Amino acid sequence: MLVGYPPFFSDEPSVTCQKILHWRKTLSIPQEVNLSPEAIDILKKFMCDADDRLGSNGVDEIKSHPFFRNVDWENIRNVESRYKPTA
Repeated sequence: MLVGYPPFFSDEPSVTCQKILHWRKTLSIPQEVNLSPEAIDILKKFMCDADDRLGSNGVDEIKSHPFFRNVDWENIRNVESRYKPTA
């Protein structure tokens, strides 16, 4: 969602499946997408082995990641969405 396409995308479902299965070899974040270091870090910490995955020790681990530093978790339900659905 950060760059507009999934990390293991292929036009062929079987190739997508193979990319997912072999993520250590196929996962790359192209420089041209211009993500912040915090965004790159959180992506890598979500797309890794389950034992090493961000959040494996609880949700506070995710909430405290620098990518979310400007999120007011206590009042997040009160924030008005910038998303405006179209008819």
